[in-house]
Amino acid sequence: MSINDYIRNIESIINSFVIVSSVNLNIDIKTTDIAFISGKIEFRNGSVLDFKEFVENTEAGIEKYKYAYNYRSNSEFFFRYDNAPDPSAKGVSTFPYHKHIQGGKITDARQVDLSDVLAEIEEIYMSEIGN
Repeated sequence: MSINDYIRNIESIINSFVIVSSVNLNIDIKTTDIAFISGKIEFRNGSVLDFKEFVENTEAGIEKYKYAYNYRSNSEFFFRYDNAPDPSAKGVSTFPYHKHIQGGKITDARQVDLSDVLAEIEEIYMSEIGN
């Protein structure tokens, strides 16, 4: 998969979620094999996902060196997945992969991608409108 294919895949994933109301993508292609992708996805309930990925196309496929997915609503923080070598996350078994949750807690998390995070947000959204 090329970097351009990866970017098209990101756009396709975002467009496949009906809870998305608007998207602002910033794509900085550094070389034919390296890109920094960031964006803001707004949802129909007013919540927002800010995200960034630093990716490279390698012989093994797309390698995601850095990522962060921050889900919030105005000033209310819901969760953030990232792989930053955060010293406060060194205690989690999945370090450097971890999830920040409300209350300042950090939990184990596998490496996630945008579709995983959007699916989690969709679950939250659907549970809210089901109540």
